[in-house]
Amino acid sequence: MTRVVGIDPSLTGTGLATITSTDGPAVRVISSEPTPDPTLIDRDMRLELIVHAVETVAAGADLAVIEGPALGKASPHTWERAGLWWRIVNRLIARQVPLAVCPPTVRAKWATGKGNAGKAPVVAAIARMWPDVELVDDNAADALVFATMGAQRVGLAVPLARHRDALASVEWPAALQAA
Repeated sequence: MTRVVGIDPSLTGTGLATITSTDGPAVRVISSEPTPDPTLIDRDMRLELIVHAVETVAAGADLAVIEGPALGKASPHTWERAGLWWRIVNRLIARQVPLAVCPPTVRAKWATGKGNAGKAPVVAAIARMWPDVELVDDNAADALVFATMGAQRVGLAVPLARHRDALASVEWPAALQAA
């Protein structure tokens, strides 16, 4: 059985989607709210809980596709978001999960045909692709986009031409470069 995981890292709601060669997609969101006036230890524990949940879902996957950092997006939580992203990447590499990094604009282009599409059109597009999947928010939808892209890349579905073009822009693991 082939299993692909899509990961949309977020401090408040990390989206995870799994697609296997035998089952349709399963989608969930890891919710995490900060404590009031968090200490350094509180922030570290929050990141660790998110990373552990992602690691548990992605362990043993044939491929995981994670959203790449939005480098132009600054906020008071930039360092925590970066820390979360690198912790997830580190854990999956340590578990030898093949990992693809998909830029945010490529996610939008793959889903809608437009790289500058906002969240709502991406949600609508992936919901049309998977009408039986309940998408609780845009984090779940983005994770499902990543999982579907990965599933197509490993041969679980036939991509449309615009999907093939977008897939070429993702930094795929070396083992999948020739596919």
